Order: sequence, then structure tokens, then C-alpha cells
Amino acid sequence: MAGFDAPFFEKLWAACYSRYRRPVEGVLLPEDVTKERVVELWDRLMSRYPQLPGKPAFSAALLDEAYEGSRHQVRGERTENADPQRHHDPDDQRYEANLDLDKLQQRSADDSFVDREWNLLAPLLRPFGFATLGRKGIRDHDAEDVFIETFAELPRLKGSDQRAPIETISLFEEIIPLFTKMLQFRSIDWRRRQSALKNQPNTQHSYEDLTEEQENRRQFEDKSARVFGDPADLTFDRIYELCEEELTALEWELVFAIHVGQTHTMGELLDEKEILGKLALKPTDSTSKKRRVLNEHLHGALHKLAKVLQN
Repeated sequence: MAGFDAPFFEKLWAACYSRYRRPVEGVLLPEDVTKERVVELWDRLMSRYPQLPGKPAFSAALLDEAYEGSRHQVRGERTENADPQRHHDPDDQRYEANLDLDKLQQRSADDSFVDREWNLLAPLLRPFGFATLGRKGIRDHDAEDVFIETFAELPRLKGSDQRAPIETISLFEEIIPLFTKMLQFRSIDWRRRQSALKNQPNTQHSYEDLTEEQENRRQFEDKSARVFGDPADLTFDRIYELCEEELTALEWELVFAIHVGQTHTMGELLDEKEILGKLALKPTDSTSKKRRVLNEHLHGALHKLAKVLQN
């Protein structure tokens, strides 16, 4: 990395701090704890690289480690203190209180999930589930059926590792996006059945086939629910690894600044002479021209990423 870009690293620090303090919606760590851990994380990552890699790679690694490290810390403290509410954002009013994820993920001798905490989970998820299904046009008795079927999937062991969906999350706050994604798949399956697509060739007859058969999974994928593939599987670090050669260094820099690290607004980017030079723009050019050129580069970069990741 030529030179030391102080403004960039200041904004990257702010993005890393924000990611660690709020790793997922509904979680909030204290400011002093966040600052201490981010300093440790930053020092550890800097010592890992004798020479700094490119900005996108370094930024992706830093933000990913902040996200994973924060979730790991919160989960550990909740388990150690037997306090599911620890580090829960007091301003999060989506539901009354967290349930105990350790109890929800505890298996019995026969590998089933039977803790009484499960009796509290369905009522908590119901408002979110019916709101999601309503947006898909599924209501009343149909919505009830889809909700029950989807809820039954949460503790079902799946795949070669025999892991239930409830076991794939680290924090209770992640149950809502997980369940919402499962409902989206279920709603697609429901519409498929309603449209009698089961009579067409190369279609599947169950939710399990839809979600577990890799060669057919995209056939019924809800493309409106994703941008670059399954959000649960793709991090920016992984996207960069898959698509590194598809974008120029400038395109990666713009994508990270606007969409990943959110270290700049478009206006802030266009105030930087270095960026203007890379875009072949002059400070005296009109604002509309600057925005048009920047948008062309951004949209072109995102189109390339989408094309690669959807193949």
C-alpha cells in the first residue's frame, strides 16, 4: 500500500468499532469494552501482515474478525453468567426479552430438543413470521400452515453433519433473520405447490429437496431476498476471494467505501482529489457529472459481482 492513507484508516477504525459494538441487530456492547477489544483486534491483525495488503483485503479481514470476535465474546459472557440479556440493546423493543439460546440448543439423550424454553419461542416468532408471510401474500390459514411447518424445521437435524438450523446461530438475536430466511424458502415452496409446478419436470416435491439438493437449490431461490447469493454463506472476504480479478483496484475501493465499510458517502468520496483523479475527473467538474461517473463505476462493479456470483 503506497503511503499511509490516514483518512481511510480513521474511517476504517470507525467502521470496525461500529461492527464490534453492534455485531447484529439487538446487540450492543459498552463503549469502553468495544474500544479495548478493537485495539487488541487491530494490533493483532497489523502484526499478522509484515506488509499491509490492499485496502479491500485488509478491510474485509478486519471487519470479519470484528464481527466474529464480538459475537463470540457476547455468547461466552452470556453462557458464563447464565444471563441471556447480557449486552442486549435496551432500545430494542421488538420483543420483551431474549430466550436462553443455550437451553434452546441443548440436545437430549436422543438428540432431540425438548427444553421448556421451546414453548416460549413460537409465540415470540409469530409476529415476525406472519409479517414476513403477509408481505409474500400468504395470510390467514395458509400463513398458519407455513409458519407451523417452518417452525418445525428449526430443531430438525439436517445434512451430513446432522446439525439443526437452531444450532447454526451464536446469539439469540440472530433467530429472527434465520427464521425469516427459512420462511422465505417455505413461501416459495408453498407458491410452487399452489401453482401445480410439481407436475413439471425437474422440480422437487418438498422443502427438504428445495433447500438441501445443491444442484436444484437456485431453481426456487427467492432472488428478491438476496443480492450476492445466500447472505449466510457469503462474507465480503469470501466475495473478494471469488471475484478478486473481476474488478479493478479502483472498483474494489469504491465498493468497499460505499457498500461494505460504509467509510464514505458518495459526496465525501467526490470531495477527495485522489478519487477524482482516479475517476479522470477535475474538482471543477459539475456535481452531476461527478456523481454520474461515480455511479457508472459503482454500478459496473456491482454488475460484475452479481454476474459472477449468480453463475
